[in-house]
Parts: sequence; structure tokens; C-alpha cells
Amino acid sequence: MDERDLWDEIYDLISDSSKEICVFDGNESAGYAELKKMNLIRKSTLGAIVTFSSGISIDNWIRIMGQENLIHKGILSYQSYQKENVTMKSMTIVGQDVVGGIFAINIGKYPEGLKKVWYFAPDNLQWECMDMNYAEFVVWAIQGNTDEFYSSMRWNGWKEDCSKVGFDEMILIYPFLWSKECNLETASKTIVSSDELIRMNSEYAHEFGYY
Repeated sequence: MDERDLWDEIYDLISDSSKEICVFDGNESAGYAELKKMNLIRKSTLGAIVTFSSGISIDNWIRIMGQENLIHKGILSYQSYQKENVTMKSMTIVGQDVVGGIFAINIGKYPEGLKKVWYFAPDNLQWECMDMNYAEFVVWAIQGNTDEFYSSMRWNGWKEDCSKVGFDEMILIYPFLWSKECNLETASKTIVSSDELIRMNSEYAHEFGYY
């Protein structure tokens, strides 16, 4: 099975999903070039997504990273965090969510759960193994019970609020999700760049001695 067949399978998953999903088009040659830079395999689910798309947005909440485009960043840009951010070291970032969560493949940060997808949770600032490989993560994001996963991080009116947030943006909730004072219904919600919230959460995680 080549990357085109894998991409067709992903599209079938999307077609059968009840979620609101937006696929951003990609340039095949640009995708191949990015895979080569990152030493990623073309004939894989990750390879197919980077080759044929510049990202997938699910319910305006989860974003699966694809290739770079002129409108928003891709998977390649997010790998810079590995070098400059101890919290993200030895993690290949493959997705994010609108409230500051990060999905990444463990490539050496932890001896357990190698090559599995982990989640950096904005409500406790720690990495948690999802016990899924990347292909399983994509199926879960597109068709799985993400409502249950995020039940403690959503508020009344979240769908309308998230519809206004761009692919490279997140919602900064204050008091922070990880603080005892946070009440999701009354907390302030400000749209900020993904860079800003990722760096902020990473700095707090480091300050608290988690990494």
C-alpha cells in the first residue's frame, strides 16, 4: 500500500465521520520535500497526511499537522520546539488542540511508550501516553470519542467560540486550566497564537519542575 492508498483510506474515515472536519489541501512535491527533511517514511499514515495535506481540523478543536503552507504552519515548523524547549525535547509534534494541548510521538523522551502518541495536557502540564500509534491516533481524532476525552476542558458555547480560532491559534483560558481557581464557564477566553500558549505552558511546566 502506497501513500496515495493510505490517503484514500483517511478520506474514507473523514467521509464516515459525524464530526465537522476541514482538510487543507497540500502540494505533493512540497510534502515529499518536507518528509525528506524530517527523515519520515512516505508510505505511512503520517507520510500520507504530510504529502497530500497542509493539515486537518476536527470540530475546530483538534488540528492534525500536515505540510507548511502560506496560511498556517505545518509539522516541520513545530519541530523547532525540540531544540529550544526542554518540555518538548525528543517529541515529534504531530497535532494540537485549541486549548493548548499537544499531540506528539515519543522518539526518546520516555523509555516506555516509544513511538506512541503522547498528549501534553494543558490542565496538568504533563505528558500522558495515549497508548496509540500515529495511525490509531488519526482514527481516534476523526472518528473516536473525543467528546469524552475533552469533557473536563469544554464549556457552554465552546463550538461558537472555537469557530473563530485559526489553525495556528489557541484559546488562552484564565485562570489557567491547570490552576485550582479555573472555572471554565466564568474564565476569560482570549485568542492567542499557538506559539504563545505553547511556550507559556512549557515554561510553567519547567518552572514547576516537571521537566
